Amino acid sequence: MFVFRVLNTVPYTNRAGAKDLVASIHSFFTSNILVGLAVLISWKQFGGTPIECMVPLDFTNAWVQYSNNYCWAQPTYFIPFTAPLVEEITPADVVVDGMARGNGEPRIVKKGGEKVSYYQWMSFFLLFEAACFRLPCFIWKYFASQSGMQVGEILRVSSDENNAVPLVKKANISALCIHLKGVLRFQKRLKLKNIVPHKFLRFLNIKYSAYYVTFIYFVAKLAFLGNVILQSKLLTHYMLPTEKQSRFGFDMWKNIFWGNGGNETWRENGVFPRTRDMGNIQTHTVQCVLLLNLFTEKIFVILWAWYIILTTFTIANLFSWIFAVFNETYNEHFILNRLEMCEMPFDKEDIKNREHVQRFIQKYLGTDGLFLLQLIDQHADVVFTTELIGALYKSHYEIEEQRK
Repeated sequence: MFVFRVLNTVPYTNRAGAKDLVASIHSFFTSNILVGLAVLISWKQFGGTPIECMVPLDFTNAWVQYSNNYCWAQPTYFIPFTAPLVEEITPADVVVDGMARGNGEPRIVKKGGEKVSYYQWMSFFLLFEAACFRLPCFIWKYFASQSGMQVGEILRVSSDENNAVPLVKKANISALCIHLKGVLRFQKRLKLKNIVPHKFLRFLNIKYSAYYVTFIYFVAKLAFLGNVILQSKLLTHYMLPTEKQSRFGFDMWKNIFWGNGGNETWRENGVFPRTRDMGNIQTHTVQCVLLLNLFTEKIFVILWAWYIILTTFTIANLFSWIFAVFNETYNEHFILNRLEMCEMPFDKEDIKNREHVQRFIQKYLGTDGLFLLQLIDQHADVVFTTELIGALYKSHYEIEEQRK
């Protein structure tokens, strides 16, 4: 409950925006999960006891506290319980200038593995990942708002709960028709007059094109995909720096589904050490329990699997949108099916009607108009989308009749 109370106080985390499903999963669901995990770890790290050390009996309370703080602040290394803390090394005699140096006698040295310190920064790392998952959404919102279509407001009106009231729905459809007709007319006028606002930096003219919103949408999709792949790599590299540990996530999930038992699955492996040994110049050896790593290990395993699922889902969604936007046959059937469901008489098998629909798509809607209708179709109910497409088609048909 503490985590949910904190989430409700963080801006932009207690409400989802008008986006498609993938964008909501990335920027709302995943981002909130990461923030919640960061709060949970921070609460354990700063408000609880992240590490507890077993110290000699003659240690005072001050020395116990100092040992805990020192062991937490310093990087750790893992030594299994079955391995000795010290090892015996017999160095070979060294010959220098024809003379033997060293007597070859064995010497006792303390063991020490590769040091890790990720657990000290885990909460900040999760907050960084949460911010990265929100970044593509801000890119989409900012650049989409630069177009005249006002995509966010259109989707808000389309998904308004008050559309169940006939008068409200009629007013919203009328307002959207007026707005879309004005934007589409503006784009067509620029194209017919061949107006180029930016003479030198011509790539800036894309904002005035008939495919700007569609282009920005796919840029945001690629940003979502690139971000989740990058975060997956960062997560693995941050927690598993060595090559031999890179299969840890796969091996853990393999053991969960096909392992020999629970004890085998969550055995002490050294990747997320839960105990450590700490020595100082007074030859004291202190064994510590990293309670925080009990959470960190599970967080890594869950996030590792979630990022793979999210990557797969994002790739599938990206290709589905590519097909929906650039497949002419699909687009034609999308409009024909909606017009057939309208109140006005319309036969989609009629050749003239099909020719009208093709001109409606190519000459009137354009890439952005058609894309926006498909986006509205995902947010609004089928009745609202059908009546909106019917109203736009009726406006286009009247314009063509006037020209005749």
